[in-house]
Amino acid sequence: PVQVSGLTGVTAIAAGQGYALALKRNGTVWGWGTNQSAPVQVSGITGVVAVTTTGGHSLAVKDDGTVWAWGWNSWGQLGDGTTTNRWNPVRVSGLTGVVAAAAGNVHSLALKSDGTLWAWGGDDFGQLGGGITLDRPTPGQVGGVSGVAAVSAGIVHSLALKTDGTVWAWGANDVGQLGDGTTN
Repeated sequence: PVQVSGLTGVTAIAAGQGYALALKRNGTVWGWGTNQSAPVQVSGITGVVAVTTTGGHSLAVKDDGTVWAWGWNSWGQLGDGTTTNRWNPVRVSGLTGVVAAAAGNVHSLALKSDGTLWAWGGDDFGQLGGGITLDRPTPGQVGGVSGVAAVSAGIVHSLALKTDGTVWAWGANDVGQLGDGTTN
């Protein structure tokens, strides 16, 4: 291990494909990697309380409950209603009251303070939880799950931890990642 240069006061980190993010105590986000060998501040966003990233896009939850996204957007995973790549953060359409987010490979999830879960982006394997495989460039509520306390996104599957301690999964299951004893 080597210490990441120039970073202090960090409260959260997230690793993507060839890059990483750090959230500082002052609500700023810093990134490095993909030809940027030292951390630089992500422009256009402050007041951040949580960050997540994965293959090629990143999400930030702000202290006002909004979600902001940047990076690749070919499947609508930035949630701004387009499939245009964005190199600066843009607000995810229509979401407020968000307390946590998760970035999958080409899909995104947001957990609202009321325990509902919202999803958008690529849906080739049903990872958006809508019962059909239809890409969605803006957030839609995930049906069939409520009382959610935490959320996580895999490459092409999604997980929700409910307040009753149960875990729910949907999306790809080719290697048993849904944990239901099958590989369907």
